[in-house]
Amino acid sequence: MTKLMRELIERLEALPDAEQDALAREFLSVLEGEVYVLTPEQEVRKALEDGEPNASPQEVEAFFARFCG
Repeated sequence: MTKLMRELIERLEALPDAEQDALAREFLSVLEGEVYVLTPEQEVRKALEDGEPNASPQEVEAFFARFCG
Protein backbone atom coordinates (compact mmCIF):
# COMPACT_ATOMS: atom_id res chain seq x y z
CA MET A 1 0.00 0.00 0.00
CA THR A 2 1.33 3.42 -0.87
CA LYS A 3 2.00 6.21 1.59
CA LEU A 4 -0.76 8.29 0.00
CA MET A 5 -3.28 5.45 0.35
CA ARG A 6 -2.34 5.01 4.03
CA GLU A 7 -2.87 8.74 4.58
CA LEU A 8 -6.25 8.56 2.87
CA ILE A 9 -7.36 5.63 5.02
CA GLU A 10 -6.26 7.39 8.21
CA ARG A 11 -8.23 10.48 7.25
CA LEU A 12 -11.27 8.41 6.31
CA GLU A 13 -11.18 6.58 9.64
CA ALA A 14 -11.50 9.93 11.42
CA LEU A 15 -14.82 10.69 9.67
CA PRO A 16 -18.25 9.75 11.01
CA ASP A 17 -19.56 6.37 9.84
CA ALA A 18 -22.16 7.87 7.48
CA GLU A 19 -19.51 9.92 5.68
CA GLN A 20 -17.19 6.91 5.48
CA ASP A 21 -19.98 4.87 3.87
CA ALA A 22 -20.85 7.62 1.38
CA LEU A 23 -17.23 7.97 0.29
CA ALA A 24 -16.77 4.20 0.12
CA ARG A 25 -19.78 3.91 -2.20
CA GLU A 26 -18.34 6.58 -4.48
CA PHE A 27 -14.91 4.97 -4.51
CA LEU A 28 -16.37 1.54 -5.28
CA SER A 29 -18.38 2.99 -8.17
CA VAL A 30 -15.15 4.37 -9.64
CA LEU A 31 -13.43 1.00 -9.26
CA GLU A 32 -16.38 -0.67 -10.96
CA GLY A 33 -15.86 1.52 -13.99
CA GLU A 34 -18.66 4.00 -13.54
CA VAL A 35 -17.85 7.35 -15.08
CA TYR A 36 -17.48 10.08 -12.51
CA VAL A 37 -17.52 13.65 -13.73
CA LEU A 38 -16.10 16.32 -11.49
CA THR A 39 -17.97 19.57 -11.02
CA PRO A 40 -16.08 22.70 -12.11
CA GLU A 41 -15.39 23.48 -8.45
CA GLN A 42 -13.96 19.99 -7.90
CA GLU A 43 -11.77 20.34 -11.01
CA VAL A 44 -10.32 23.61 -9.71
CA ARG A 45 -9.77 22.18 -6.24
CA LYS A 46 -8.06 19.10 -7.69
CA ALA A 47 -5.79 21.25 -9.85
CA LEU A 48 -4.83 23.44 -6.91
CA GLU A 49 -4.16 20.51 -4.59
CA ASP A 50 -2.00 18.44 -6.94
CA GLY A 51 1.09 20.50 -6.14
CA GLU A 52 1.88 21.09 -9.78
CA PRO A 53 2.22 24.62 -11.10
CA ASN A 54 -0.86 25.53 -13.09
CA ALA A 55 0.64 28.43 -15.03
CA SER A 56 4.00 30.08 -15.20
CA PRO A 57 4.30 33.71 -14.13
CA GLN A 58 4.66 34.61 -17.81
CA GLU A 59 1.46 32.75 -18.69
CA VAL A 60 -0.43 34.52 -15.93
CA GLU A 61 0.89 37.89 -17.09
CA ALA A 62 -0.08 37.16 -20.71
CA PHE A 63 -3.55 36.06 -19.62
CA PHE A 64 -4.24 39.28 -17.74
CA ALA A 65 -2.69 41.40 -20.48
CA ARG A 66 -5.31 40.06 -22.91
CA PHE A 67 -8.18 41.08 -20.65
CA CYS A 68 -6.82 44.23 -19.06
CA GLY A 69 -5.51 45.85 -22.19
